[in-house]
Formats: sequence, C-alpha cells, structure tokens
Amino acid sequence: MADARCKEERDRKRIGTARFSVGSAATLAATKLFVGVASGSLSVLSSAFDNLADILMSGVNYLSIRKSMEPADSSHPYGHGKVETLGTVFMSVVVALTGIWIVWEGIRRLRAGIVPRSVDTGLVVMALSVVASWYISERIRKAGEETGSPALAADSLHFRTDVWSGGGILVSLLAYRVTGWQWLDPGVATVVGGYIVTAAFPIFREALDDLMDRSLPHDTVEKIRRIIDSHRPLVVDYHALRTRRSGSEKHVDFHVVICGQYLLEDAHRLADHLEREVSQALGSAHVVTHIDPCDLECPGKDQCERVLSEIRNLEVPEKEPSPHP
Repeated sequence: MADARCKEERDRKRIGTARFSVGSAATLAATKLFVGVASGSLSVLSSAFDNLADILMSGVNYLSIRKSMEPADSSHPYGHGKVETLGTVFMSVVVALTGIWIVWEGIRRLRAGIVPRSVDTGLVVMALSVVASWYISERIRKAGEETGSPALAADSLHFRTDVWSGGGILVSLLAYRVTGWQWLDPGVATVVGGYIVTAAFPIFREALDDLMDRSLPHDTVEKIRRIIDSHRPLVVDYHALRTRRSGSEKHVDFHVVICGQYLLEDAHRLADHLEREVSQALGSAHVVTHIDPCDLECPGKDQCERVLSEIRNLEVPEKEPSPHP
C-alpha cells in the first residue's frame, strides 16, 4: 500500500507540474507577442512563437500524462505509459518546426533590411522573461527528476533553451540600441532558431529510444544486478534480465534460479521480495520475475535448511488490490 501511495503522490506532482507549465507558457507567450508586434522586433517575436509552441507542447504534455496515468485495461494490459512518450515525440517535432520558421524569417529580414521600431520595452520584457523561464525550467526539472517523467524532462529542457535564447536576444537588443547595427536583431533571431532546432534532436532521439524499448541506462541495470547478487545464496543464479521504459514507469523482468527442493510458497516469497526491492530501488518500476529450478548438485541438507530458513524470514510485501474485478 505504501508503494501505491508513493505512486499516487508522483502522479499528482506530474499532473500539477504539467498544469503549471501550460499556464506559464501562455503568460510568457501573450506578453512577448504583444511587445514583439508593437516593437517590430523579430527576436522578441521569435521568442513569443517559441512560447506559443510551448503552450501547444505543454497542453499535449498535460493530456499525455493524464492518459498515461490511466490503469491497465483489457485492451492495454501493460498500461498507457507509451502515450507520454508519444507526447514527447510530438513536442520535439513542434520545437524543431518552430526553430526552422525562425531561421527562415530571420534570413528573410536580413535580406530585406527590416529593423525593430522600438527596443526599450523589448529589453524589459526579455529581462523578465529570462528570469521567469529559469524559474519555470527549474521547477519542472525537479518534478521530472522526482517522478521520472520523460515528458516533464523534455518540457524543462525546452524552457531552459528559453533562458539561453532569451539571454542572447536581450544582449542583441541592448547592442542594437547602442550601435544601431541593423543585422543584429534578425541575425541573433536566426542563431536562436538554429539553437532551438538542435535542442529538439536529443529530445526526439530519447523518446524514440523509449518507443523502441531500449534498455535502461547501464548504471540502472548494474544496480538491479547488485540487488539480485546480494540475495545469494537464496538465489542460486539469474538470467534473461531485460529492462525498458514506458513513459515515466520502468519495466524490469528476469528469471531467478532457486533450489528445486523449495516449496512453491517459499519460491514465491523470495520472488515477491526481489520484485519489491528492485521496484523500490528504481522508484516507479514494474518488476516481474520467473522462477526456474536449480539443476546443480544439491550442496547438502544443512545448507538447504539454512537457506530455506532465511527465505521464510523475508518480509512479504502487501498485495495491492487489482484495478479489475
């Protein structure tokens, strides 16, 4: 039941942070769009369009997280975690397309010699935007790390790009105000657009890896191995260890070899204990074990009885109620 409560708390944090992301993106976009149109600054407008994309992405993020939180059903026995990953793929594509548009518009304005009409308001807005984007990014990043949500991690990374791109825009507006160089505003906007495109690729690649059921990071797999090895000689051996991620949830399965003389109840107790320990070590994880009987020569009655005594003293995890009748 404790595991269920922890999952509930993580889900509440995920959905609450997703709502916060949507509201923050909408506020930033509306402010920058108004100032960008009024001042004629492409760099401010490019930042506004980036935040407009944020609204769409954060909205998709929110909906995908809500869907991924739905329990498994007869049509989706493994749950809906992949919906969150699909939302991350969509976000990365939108980010890339936004960056491409900014690059194209920056080049067009460079050729046409279009310059901002006023920069003073833009300077104030961009300065406030950089500070706000940093705060938003940090809040979403921490929630993503605590809940293991790839969608929130992607959202945080995109808001972090706003910090760097906004800082560059702020410097370019300040330099234009001092020097009057006409190429600064569209030139910096073009660089910002290129940066946004490149920032989208790692997000897309990671989401694609999750869709292809790539194994969890090496350090995580090694942690699982150490947990299993720490239960020897209760566990004789193990094999066929597989790991993958589905949205914010990790999936682990492996075969565990134990003495063939144990009762089914004892074997089941050991398997349940291993599953719970691995799950707790990884956070949000679904762990499944398959029990195989040992085909090695028995080490002797005394050894078997000692090991069996240890197994019967293992803590038995509480069973969570099934979501289906």
